[in-house]
Parts: sequence; C-alpha cells; structure tokens
Amino acid sequence: MTPFQNHDTICLVGDSITDSGTYHSYIFLYYATRHPLMRLRFVNCGIAGDSAAGMLGRLNQDVFSNNPTVVTLSAGMNDVGRDLYSLIRVPDNAESRKRNAIDAFKQNIERISDALGEKGVSQILITPTIYDEHVESSDESMREVNAALGKCRDFVLEFGNARNIPVVDFWHSMNEINRTRQQANASFTLVGNDRVHPGPIGHLVMAYLFLDQTNAGRDVWRISLDAKANVVLAQKNAAITDLVPTPTGLTFSNKEMALPFPLIEDAKEALNLVPFIERLNQQVLQIHNMPAGKHTLKINGTEVGTYPHSAFEKGVNLAENPATPQNVLAQEIGKLCADHHSLGKTIRMLRRVEMKDLVGVDLKDREAVKKGLDAFVAKMLSQKDDPPERTAYYMLLARTYLKEIDNEQAMLARIRAIEDEIYRINQPAAYAYSLECIRPKAL
Repeated sequence: MTPFQNHDTICLVGDSITDSGTYHSYIFLYYATRHPLMRLRFVNCGIAGDSAAGMLGRLNQDVFSNNPTVVTLSAGMNDVGRDLYSLIRVPDNAESRKRNAIDAFKQNIERISDALGEKGVSQILITPTIYDEHVESSDESMREVNAALGKCRDFVLEFGNARNIPVVDFWHSMNEINRTRQQANASFTLVGNDRVHPGPIGHLVMAYLFLDQTNAGRDVWRISLDAKANVVLAQKNAAITDLVPTPTGLTFSNKEMALPFPLIEDAKEALNLVPFIERLNQQVLQIHNMPAGKHTLKINGTEVGTYPHSAFEKGVNLAENPATPQNVLAQEIGKLCADHHSLGKTIRMLRRVEMKDLVGVDLKDREAVKKGLDAFVAKMLSQKDDPPERTAYYMLLARTYLKEIDNEQAMLARIRAIEDEIYRINQPAAYAYSLECIRPKAL
C-alpha cells in the first residue's frame, strides 16, 4: 500500500543529500509512471550543510509554508560532527562532544516529529546514508563516523517503532552493499570519493530502498492470454479488448493503467546492486500455446522485438525493452522529472544562502544583500584551513544567488508547468498489439 494519497504534497526535508541528490526525483518518476491517476507534488526541502537542529528551526518558514500533507525527514550526516573524528586535527574533548552531538540529534528528531504531529502532517522517517571510511580517497577517512551514523540509524528505527511512524532504512542496506562490493573491488563506493555524497547510482539504490520499504507495487501490468483458445486468462492493471487471431499470429488492444519505469542511463549500474526490475518494474506479456518459432511483436505499428514462443510461454517483461512506445513515453517523463529536480535544486540554493549566509539581512534590499554576500565571501576567504574548492563553492553560491533570485517566480511557474505536462502525457491509454509468427525454414 502506497504511503501517499491523491493530491498529497510531499516535502522532503534533509541536508545536501536531499538538496542536490536525485533519489526523490526517481521516486517522483516512479509514481508519475506507475500511478498516473494519483497526482502528487514533491517539494525539495533539503538544505546543504543542514542538521536536525537547522531543520527544526526552519520548519515554519521553509516546510509548513508549502502546506505539506506528508513530510519525509532525513538527517544525521551533519549531526554527528564528522570533524570530531579526525586523527589529523584532533579536537579537544572529542569523546564527550561526540556523545553530545548524537544526543542533540535524538532530541531534535523528536522535536521535529512533535511539530509535524501537531500540524497533523503524516511522517516518514529516513535513517542516514553511509559515510564511506574505506574507499580509496584523498580525503581523510574519519574513522568511526559511519558507526556514529549507525547509532543515529538505530535511534530512528526505535523512535519510529515507538511512535508507529514509518521508517525507511537507507543506512543498513547501503552499508551491506558497500561492504560486500569493496571486498572484491577496493575502489568501489556507493557514495562519492568525498565519502559522503552518493552519485546517480547511489541515489537510484536509495529510491529503490524507499519504494521497496514503503510497499510500492511490483507490476506495471500483467496479462496472460491463450493463443489457441483465443481467450484472456488473466489481466492486472490492464484491459484487453479485440483479441483476434490472424493467419500468422494475433492482434489485440490493451488499455494500460501504468507505464514502465525507464532506464536511467547514468544510474543503470544500480540495477546490478538491487533487484529493482524484479521487485518494482514488471510489465509482463504472457501468451500460452503460441505456434513454435519466433514471433515479431509490434506495438502501435512499431516493431519492438522478436521473441521465441518459449519466451512468451514464460512471460516477456516489456519494461526492459527500451523500444516500446510505453518506454519511449516514460523516458520523456523521466526528462521532465529531471528538469523539475534541477529547477528545485536551484531554488534550494537560494534558500540555503538566505537561511545560512544572509541571516538578518533585508532580502528586499538588493544593495544590503550584495554587501551581505560580500561579507560572507570575505569571511570564508579568511578561514585559512578551508580547502580551495570549498572557498570556490562559497563564491559560486554568492554569484548564483545574485543571478537567480530574480528568476525564482519564473522557475516556480516552470515547475508547475512541468507537473501539468507530466500529468497530461502519463494518463492511461490503449495500445494496439500484433504478433506475427516467423516460421523457421525447417520444423
């Protein structure tokens, strides 16, 4: 059973892994293709560098202002105090500060949950992702950070269970995948070489874990026909009409209530790490008693493949065929979801600058904003211990804010237009199927 209902607004609250990551865009894509009659609004409420304390402080301004009906909450990576685990720059009172950091995380998660409950907002708690201590990297490995995140994970599970709040556990499965793969390949990482941020592969794994643990459906649709008897044996999420035998095969129309999840090219390696296709992407055409030989399949007049009769007897998963019209349409929806995410990510950068770097500045006063950003960059430049890439990042934030803040309303309008377009083109539709037997030269 899906955790969402028609017209839900889902705010995804988190840190940079939510802010700039794509796992929730993949979740949106799944729902847009699998549940076209359930219109959902996904709102990125991640802020780079944020902690549970920061998320608590911005609930009213940044989360409740979106009128959410569901909030997913993901914190921990910036709560444990990763620098406390450095063996190069060992901080004072490190052990007590480590304990205090985790205690503060627990208290703030509880306070956020209380605030969401008071507003009547449904909650989904998400355990932290992993910190990769073992991948080969030029970044110092802060040993025991991942174990600290594991403690945060244990608390979130216990807290969710005590309050009957759904919990999605990223940490455990990601840790197992990472550990197992690194035994064979030391350079493998489910996150990045910075030890923290997953790339597209890691985010598709995360999307899988979210969907799997929230009981997402397996089947796009599933139908079973008997070619010899010319009857429909079973159908799920589909409606067969006009089943007609022909001298060389058969034709039929199928009204399909869902589309397959499309292949994400830069994340496809994730399909070797989790059973996404087997568990979440089954679009099965099964036809019994087909004539022996190979059969050409056309959908809406387009040839999409040739299959032996034995494949149809077992069942062909058309979700794996990128040539089908359904998959082509799903790819189009995937591109729209990617554009939706990109715009949302830019808007999150604006909020990050305002809430972290322009506190107390009159945002309507452009001269005051510019002075505030100049002061912020100067402060960052004065911190000699900061690596050059981090300083460059701060300077980029300031430039991008000044460039994009006046475009925010246009970006929001474009986001709404993308959502309208997705729910226009993803609707159930009938597809025309034809199968023609290609008889072998000698039987």
